[in-house]
Amino acid sequence: MVEKSILLFRLDRKSWVNSLMKSLLACVMLVFGLFAPFVAHAYTGVTIVMSVQTPANLEFVDQFNAELAKNKQINLRVNVITLPDTEKLVVAENSELVIALGVKALEAASKLRRSTPVLGVFTPLPAFNSVMAKNRRELGNFSAIVLDQPFSRQMALIKHVLPEAQKIGVLLGTTSSQYLEYVREGGEKRGLNILEEKVNQEADLIPQLKKLLDTADAILAIPDPTIYSRETAQPILLTSYRYQKPIFGYSQSYVRAGALAAVYSTSKQLAKQAAEIAIKSRQASSELPPPQMPKYFSIMLNYQVARSLNIPLMDEDELLKKMLESDAPEAM
Repeated sequence: MVEKSILLFRLDRKSWVNSLMKSLLACVMLVFGLFAPFVAHAYTGVTIVMSVQTPANLEFVDQFNAELAKNKQINLRVNVITLPDTEKLVVAENSELVIALGVKALEAASKLRRSTPVLGVFTPLPAFNSVMAKNRRELGNFSAIVLDQPFSRQMALIKHVLPEAQKIGVLLGTTSSQYLEYVREGGEKRGLNILEEKVNQEADLIPQLKKLLDTADAILAIPDPTIYSRETAQPILLTSYRYQKPIFGYSQSYVRAGALAAVYSTSKQLAKQAAEIAIKSRQASSELPPPQMPKYFSIMLNYQVARSLNIPLMDEDELLKKMLESDAPEAM
């Protein structure tokens, strides 16, 4: 030990300075390594990725830019990429927040460097969970505003439209089965009993629906590709109409097709929420929040169906106001 100390003291000034600089550099690298996950979120730009330029996606981009423009303290450049335009998704990794519109775009974004923050939009919760697990992404730099509305919010709509309702039926397939616990909790908060029937194959669909319609006051449609599709919409709606029982849908298109009502979020509402997340995480140089359900929402009522079923409906704006006053969506 003494010999080593003597050798150190015999170093000339230049060697000593070089050694000190190397030590300082090593410390800086160590500190940077420890805090890299947080520095990565201090992004300077946003890249919005879409698989196709649909009206909904383009409306999202326009509104997102408009929301950012309202905040004079944040200067984030926004770049838009359409997947077919490039063979591989290329962004300034670690210095940009990537907002992926739709499942296909989210899958592409999930393959970026894991420290690159990614926020999915227009993606159902099961799809988000699947993509995250498949690509070994972690919460903190991988999140989403999921497409699913809180079930307590959907039950509130049912209770406002059908105050006397007590039993609500749901058809559950492979994808939607994982929602059962949340559906029951949402129903319990509004004093509604949930009746469920499993649909394991297409042939089971109408028979299981009829079982529910025998006892339920209404049907709540939960998105599931094996149950609700373009091909099954008409037989489901016609069957429920024969039983004189309403269906509460999950989109505007389903209400237009014949459902009585639905809670949904517009592209502009989702863009507003996404901009809030982008601004907040940028200002605090913090991680992205956990996946969250839509914060802002609208409702749509089918007055023609209501008349056919002899269900009185209040004005759409009045009903939305009542729901906004009592809305307290559950955490995910």
